Amino acid sequence: MAIKTNLKHKRRNQWFIGGIAFLLIWIFPLSAFCQKASIKDVNVKGANGVWKVSFDVEDCFTEKMEEAIQSGIRTTFTFYINLYQKRSWWKDRKVASHEFHHTVQYHPIQKVYQVTLEENRSSPVASSLEEAKKLMSKVKELEIWSSSLLEPGIPTYFRIKAELDPVRLPLHLEYLFFFVSLWDFETDWHIEPLPP
Repeated sequence: MAIKTNLKHKRRNQWFIGGIAFLLIWIFPLSAFCQKASIKDVNVKGANGVWKVSFDVEDCFTEKMEEAIQSGIRTTFTFYINLYQKRSWWKDRKVASHEFHHTVQYHPIQKVYQVTLEENRSSPVASSLEEAKKLMSKVKELEIWSSSLLEPGIPTYFRIKAELDPVRLPLHLEYLFFFVSLWDFETDWHIEPLPP
């Protein structure tokens, strides 16, 4: 009889602990404990109708992402840069838009990281993960051409965002690796006003 009572208490404790764990995860989602990627060190230079935009993405690599990259999973960041002009009685007008990708893939036989930088059509090879991460998270002097829609004398600003593309795993492995989404990232829109 004492053994049955102990088993009942043990089961009740397991349910209680499981319930508390569920509530904690529900109240404090995992994203609250994750670092938040952000756009930093934005530099905009303009001359002759061409804007050159440079920036860094900080805190965009987690340990899980690094493990996935080192296991050979192709990883792609998508960058969005939009140029807007303010309007007083309507939503701001989008004057220009640019989207491009940075992709990294590790080749274990050669022990190198192939990085593709779409904005300048280059494919540098990195010998270390740290070097590949720097290439992936930095945009240097991306040229944005101002359009004929740009009206002089009106406040203008860039909106910049970066995100990790969904990982495409071969066959039906995505059902086995449903936690891959835990290493997704997406920055908030960074607003960078242009000088008048």
